[in-house]
Amino acid sequence: MGHPRRSRPGAEAEAAIDPHGVGGIPSRGILLLLVVGVCLLAALIVAVTAWQDRGRRLEAARSEAETLARVLKEQTEGVLRPIDFVLLGIAESLRRGPALGPHDPTFEDSLRRLLENLPAVRALFVIAPDGLVVQNSAGETPISDVSDRDYFRAHLGVSDHGFFVGKPHFGRLIDFWFIGLSRRVETFDGEFAGVVAAALDVRYFERFYEELALGAQDVITLATTDGVLAARKPPAEGRVGQPLVPGTGQSMLERSLAHSPVGNFESVSVIDGVARIFGYRTLPDHPLVVLVGLSRDRVLAGWYRGIAGATAATTATFALAGLLLWLAMRHARREAAVRTRAIEAARLAALGRLTSGVAHDFNNLLQAMNAALHLLGKRTRDDPRATEIVQQGLVSLERGGSLVTRLLAVARPLEASIEALDVNAFLAGMAVLLRNAAAPAAHIELQLAQGVEPCLADSAHLEAAILNLVANARDAVASADRRRRGSVRISTSNCEQPVVTHDGRSLDPRKFICITISDDGIGMPPEVRRRAIEAFFTTKGRRGTGLGLAQVQTFLRESGGDMQIESEAGIGTSVHLYLPRAFAGMDAGAGGGAGAGLADPV
Repeated sequence: MGHPRRSRPGAEAEAAIDPHGVGGIPSRGILLLLVVGVCLLAALIVAVTAWQDRGRRLEAARSEAETLARVLKEQTEGVLRPIDFVLLGIAESLRRGPALGPHDPTFEDSLRRLLENLPAVRALFVIAPDGLVVQNSAGETPISDVSDRDYFRAHLGVSDHGFFVGKPHFGRLIDFWFIGLSRRVETFDGEFAGVVAAALDVRYFERFYEELALGAQDVITLATTDGVLAARKPPAEGRVGQPLVPGTGQSMLERSLAHSPVGNFESVSVIDGVARIFGYRTLPDHPLVVLVGLSRDRVLAGWYRGIAGATAATTATFALAGLLLWLAMRHARREAAVRTRAIEAARLAALGRLTSGVAHDFNNLLQAMNAALHLLGKRTRDDPRATEIVQQGLVSLERGGSLVTRLLAVARPLEASIEALDVNAFLAGMAVLLRNAAAPAAHIELQLAQGVEPCLADSAHLEAAILNLVANARDAVASADRRRRGSVRISTSNCEQPVVTHDGRSLDPRKFICITISDDGIGMPPEVRRRAIEAFFTTKGRRGTGLGLAQVQTFLRESGGDMQIESEAGIGTSVHLYLPRAFAGMDAGAGGGAGAGLADPV
């Protein structure tokens, strides 16, 4: 047998200084590569998540811009529709009535009365076949020749051009920009007898757009489909009536309209140089388009703040990871020096002490990282995305002290004024508005019961809810196959019978008043009625959002009330709105509003 090989001096030290690591701990190079790799992976996760978040925010902005453009398109159509009815009535009265002399006082006075119900119109006037204004709601003015205007020339030689919407013009007698709206006047023989026109004040739209709660850099534009600016919020001084793009260039809007009447695009405004995300929608029957632009900087402001928070959190994590690496290597070197002067047992004991020390220091690091993340969370609590990053970091620490925090970002980028309302007086004051909302498919009937007590509600929200339901009733009536106009009835009452809401909740009738909106439209089958207030459920296809009834119920619930829906296919629908009485328990007649209890056609 050979003699056992004796260990030479320093063998323990050589064994301790293993090129692959110390006591099973990876060498400095391997640890460095490991930490760098994990940090790069974390950075990649942050970058990919941030990029996806950015894309979601931009997509949400495009959807928001298109939705607002659709709403404003419907508002514009609602402005034009009654004007068309008025012009049609004037043209018919001129055809049937006796010939009038220039500036007939009685006729011009009737024009002024018609203007009272057309807030967007500055003037109504009649143009003779030779192009001279012969009747004017503004009274007798100097003779004006408008034979060169498009709203006059459009009807020359045309037997039935219909309702014409022209380009923006600057008034010759009155200092304002307007869009000419006109209809042809004919004799009983079909001969051209002139034009009846309305001057639609573009400032009406600018004032309306100004009232919308948009950002300072957001913009709303009304333009013609061939790219001429009509109205804008904020106003563009000197640009009304001019092309959106000066010169012969084609605007981005015109290029987009060539592909689709509805859509979105991104562009930098030639008016103020702001980069925006635009949504647009044309009016199907008129050469107008509504354009909504949301500032790109505002849309991504929350994203920029989230990036700053994520960068700070990631940098802190990388710094702590580097500190952990340095401490681990320091302890490894320290224990290696001890083990070179000890026997194998001492080396093993030293390894145990090293492992214990590393674990202890690692735990301290975890506590430091935990404190740092909590401090960071307090500084970024207003930023949902940065808060999510911090929370994910805390979860990772709880799972074992990983060096990398896995970041999973979630993108997401009306205060009510409750008062006592006399619902009868409130509805009576909305009569004209309700009539316009129901036209032309239906007429409104008000049945206001006597002695209805005041209710507690926000007047603006209540008005919006009622208009929403009237619009639904109008659409239901319009969808029915009928030759006569439908009916939408609005009634009020004090609740006296037990009330069961749409979702089966019971209400104490002594504490509520009721507003009922009924129609004789197509009604709803049971399966549709059950889902009627479900958010995003709609039977109107692309024309509906499925949010109307859901928003009405939300308003009622926040007001302390609720709703009930009764409907039968082919018969009609009734929606009952229950609002809390302002003075529950008072005598029946104490809070009664206006109304005789009989049907009052509006």
